[in-house]
Amino acid sequence: MNIGKKLKALREEKHLTQQEVAKSLGITQGTYAIWEQKETNPTLEILKKITEIYDVSLQNLLGEKQETQDIIDLIDNYEQLHQDQKEVIVDLAKVMVEKNKWLLEVRETAPVYEIKTYRKKDLYKVEVQDEELSAGFGTGVKDTYETYIIYTDTPVRRYDSAARIKGESMEPDIPNGSIVTFVNNGFDIDGAIYVISEGGYGEETLYCKQVFRVKDGFRCHSLNPDPQYKDFYLEEDARILGAVVDCVEEIDPDLIED
Repeated sequence: MNIGKKLKALREEKHLTQQEVAKSLGITQGTYAIWEQKETNPTLEILKKITEIYDVSLQNLLGEKQETQDIIDLIDNYEQLHQDQKEVIVDLAKVMVEKNKWLLEVRETAPVYEIKTYRKKDLYKVEVQDEELSAGFGTGVKDTYETYIIYTDTPVRRYDSAARIKGESMEPDIPNGSIVTFVNNGFDIDGAIYVISEGGYGEETLYCKQVFRVKDGFRCHSLNPDPQYKDFYLEEDARILGAVVDCVEEIDPDLIED
């Protein structure tokens, strides 16, 4: 039912004439008649007066749908505001509606990422020494000789030992936190990547570096071009343990299914 039919139905229910209602509203009968014909709508101020004449709520007057109490309260509170305050509320409502439209568009167009999981039987197991190899400025040795198991989806060739990299001096080839496997074969290929131990027993420092043979010994080079990672030479108490075979990334255990 449109508002014109609603006005007419309420007037006839009260047994009032158009002239009587118009007089109560302080307008002409012609103006009121136009409203009942739905050629134009009354102002909100006039609608408020009409609700008082017919003793109905504004939401009942505007439509058959019964609004919730919070909407009723909102309309009532709006009516008590000054005109400049009403304009602020109207502008704020427009901004909020536009923001909701934008958020909806973002949600609808946002990509959905599927979390990949792995089956343990499809992965490669690596036994890692409980020591970290420095790809920076060196790290002390714990000498615990303990190991732990990690899983990777990268094939792993034969190796003697494995350890986790700590530092960024060998990036991007050997990232911080990755696992390198190596063989205990000492130095054999100039310019290869090696695991190095430097210092006496209990005071050792472990490195993972590119090693070159020079006249007086061995020069250690970092792959990261950052100038803070300068070349250095191995001391007499340093030992080249062996060449790096593979560098692999550990699969997050939470993503592995038995």
